[in-house]
Amino acid sequence: MPTLGALVSRSESRLRFADTDDALRYGRRPVEAVTEGTPSPEALFVTDHLGPDHLHRLARDGVAAVVLAGCAEAPHEVRTAARRHGVPLLTAGEPASQVWSGLLAIIHQEQRAEHRGQAERLKALRRLVLEPEGLSRSLRWLARQISGHAVLIDPAGAVLHAFPEPPLGLLAQADADIRRVVTRQTRSAAVHLTEQVAHIVSIGETPSAVLVVARAESFPPSLRDLVSEAASLLWLRWRVEELGRRGRQVDLAEAHSREAALHLLMLGHVHAARRVTEALGSQLPERTRVYIVECPPGLRGEYARMCADVTGGRAWIVRCPVYARHLIVLAPADSDEADAPLDQALRTLAASSTGCYVGAGRIVALRDTAAGYEQAFHALAVARGSAARCATFSSREDIAAFLGPGGGPWAARLLRSLLDYRPERRQDPDGEELRVTLGSWLAFGNGATKQLKVHRNTLSARLRHIEQLLGRDLGDLGIQAELQLALRLLDQSPRPAPGGAETADLDALLDTAEAAHWAQAQLAALRGGEPYLMETLRTWLSGNARLDKAAAGLGLSVPATRKRLVRIEGLLSRSLLNAPSARYDMVLAARILDRRPDSAA
Repeated sequence: MPTLGALVSRSESRLRFADTDDALRYGRRPVEAVTEGTPSPEALFVTDHLGPDHLHRLARDGVAAVVLAGCAEAPHEVRTAARRHGVPLLTAGEPASQVWSGLLAIIHQEQRAEHRGQAERLKALRRLVLEPEGLSRSLRWLARQISGHAVLIDPAGAVLHAFPEPPLGLLAQADADIRRVVTRQTRSAAVHLTEQVAHIVSIGETPSAVLVVARAESFPPSLRDLVSEAASLLWLRWRVEELGRRGRQVDLAEAHSREAALHLLMLGHVHAARRVTEALGSQLPERTRVYIVECPPGLRGEYARMCADVTGGRAWIVRCPVYARHLIVLAPADSDEADAPLDQALRTLAASSTGCYVGAGRIVALRDTAAGYEQAFHALAVARGSAARCATFSSREDIAAFLGPGGGPWAARLLRSLLDYRPERRQDPDGEELRVTLGSWLAFGNGATKQLKVHRNTLSARLRHIEQLLGRDLGDLGIQAELQLALRLLDQSPRPAPGGAETADLDALLDTAEAAHWAQAQLAALRGGEPYLMETLRTWLSGNARLDKAAAGLGLSVPATRKRLVRIEGLLSRSLLNAPSARYDMVLAARILDRRPDSAA
């Protein structure tokens, strides 16, 4: 909207302030129209005749200013009356009709230019709200447009964004009015503060956010209109961001629930896992095939959607909590061919996507999900060395199946002090929680902190406690292999009652033809081949699976030793370097064969 000062500065208007001081006092006063007849608020009143008493009525009508036409200089008594009534007085030498038509054209021209500017500003604001961080950027832009401050406050009264930082006391002074707008007692409020004028506008429906704008001077109609339009756009952007935030919270909650269900399945708690999945509206299949998809972390969401589409939403898909590049897929397998579409889709994906590998386990019962996961993990190690970048687990017998009825009692005796442990303080982990911790650490190493959701110091403290309870050195790979076997045995059979006959030791349980046959099968791919590969494996195992010790023992560099072990992984079709690792089976296989000279590797 044009101002008195702007109109006077236009040479074609030929207007002059009758009192030169009025240029400072009233130059920024807005002018909405021009009239020759009936006076109207915020309009220029043009007349040829003006008496001192007439100015009183014009001031009461709220005119923006009075233009005395056909007069180069206003009479002294008229100037005095204008000053007394607070009415700006201007002069123009042309007749009233000519002055009126000229000013009308100028005002319309100014208004059109202002409307064009307003439209451009709104276009700019619309572009901003659609950009990343649109809310904060739009608020910054609005603050610059009004030459003041812009603050967005959420329904709880917390400041979401502010630009620039509001001066001390601004929000405190306006606090009562802000609360009135937040609680919808009023839609907006204008507040004259100590040093600023603030406008408070509600954006959106209940509960609503609040926009607070403040500047040193009052807001002209053009800026009030801009703030009103901006409030509508800011509400839309705020609503979008709120919905996005809530959507992310829902997605995060679902991801945590999926992870919790997988964790329960890995522990064999099928009924508890079903309760979690049913709460999410999903059903777990009785038989499943576990896939592990390795891909760039940023693509896990895309691959998860693809797997969900291929299986019609029937697959249980989890972002691995331990490995940031892994996506775990539990696919329904009602028959040997039931998962063929997903299998084929994953193979195609692996073949066509650089950096993508897929490992598939065998079809297992749901209660054996942990075994299916280990199978898929071993297959993934093979896939990394395969041209197809996809591999299926090559089934082999489990050593636990050859230990006979003595396996359970041996495992219970080995872990008795851990299983029977009861903490002195209720908040400390009991024997069952320590057993879960031990199993997770044996499977994932230090990655157990991610699966168990505990701090690394907590994991270290628990492991030290387990060492004390068992009286075993957990840093010894041979001890780790025994404990992992004992945990597998207890997972497969009920825990034997305390007491009873004396149990055999592990070497006696392993001293059978079936166990020897199993050990030979484990190392068959290396036996009879290049001797240095078997030497590399044995040296690595004897050094507690540490690359630096193996490299020193072999007289090689660490990278060269790693390269040999990667080749061994491909030959054995098992993961060795990454957990869950087949290193425990390799330790037991070597232990069995070392005790049978006729079968030694």
